[in-house]
Amino acid sequence: MKKNRVMVGLALLSVMSACSSIDVLRYDQLHPAEVFFPNQVRRVGVVNNMPLRSAPQENILTLGLLDGDGTTSTEALAGALADSKYFDEVIICDSALQSSTASAATYETKLSQEQVQALSEQLDVDMVVSFEQLWVQTSKELIQYPEWDASLPVLKAKYTPVVRLYVPERKQPLQTLNLTDSLFWNVNAGVSEKDVLHDAAVSSAERIANKMVPVWQTTERLYFTGGSVEMRDAAVWVREGEWSEAQKIWEELYSRLKKGSAKSQAAYNIALSYEMTGDMEKAIEWLDKAKKYSKKGSEEELLIKRYSERMPERIKQVSSLKMQMSRFQR
Repeated sequence: MKKNRVMVGLALLSVMSACSSIDVLRYDQLHPAEVFFPNQVRRVGVVNNMPLRSAPQENILTLGLLDGDGTTSTEALAGALADSKYFDEVIICDSALQSSTASAATYETKLSQEQVQALSEQLDVDMVVSFEQLWVQTSKELIQYPEWDASLPVLKAKYTPVVRLYVPERKQPLQTLNLTDSLFWNVNAGVSEKDVLHDAAVSSAERIANKMVPVWQTTERLYFTGGSVEMRDAAVWVREGEWSEAQKIWEELYSRLKKGSAKSQAAYNIALSYEMTGDMEKAIEWLDKAKKYSKKGSEEELLIKRYSERMPERIKQVSSLKMQMSRFQR
């Protein structure tokens, strides 16, 4: 998948290099969370439901399977959720719920409904976010760099967190969140067990939080900027973030032109302006107009095709985002 994206990127860059009238717009776009909560979930409590373990070693690192540190993991997740400002309040309970005799192999990870109800009442929250496990597998590996014709010895930490979401009205968890990812260090960096578990806790907490709340991601769009004074003037408004002003210029240009690539480019840019202002139906309508005036095999046809392929997913994202952000409409 990554290789395909790189190849497409190189193809588009070659198009851009062949035509100076195409520019790249980079901006931060809010993407919806994977998890949907009822709007009444406004106060959440993050609890440490991981098995107790001894303090991580500060001077050595033993290769193999390690249990994550519950306190660090819980604090990192609570911090990430609080920073998102999606919930009204995030309460942390980082003291371990498990007894000192519980082990990772035998303890019951899931909270009972009675436990959830008690925690919800104690913390005065609508939902309990329970960090229940963090496995970290450390190993030494060689990473190949074909472009350098070389390999680099690294320390790899493969981590897998498990977080469950509970509401007091349900017997079963509302959702179980997990993922697997890896961190890497130079093998000679002197990384300790404490370093590895801290970084794994922070990284896994950020990844889990990004599943729970809408997150900003840097996005790119291509658009046409040259060929006429009007297109260059509109590009100035785009750089200022004034989409309505740019759209006026493109619409006047589109209306004045009878046909040709410039008319297609103006329609394409109008479609982009509607996406930027959240009107996806209008964006599709103008993409269809751009397609009507594009020539087969032209750069306009290539960009319209690429843009059109992204639209179905973007429409789903906008719809989901409107639902998730409706909690702020009071």
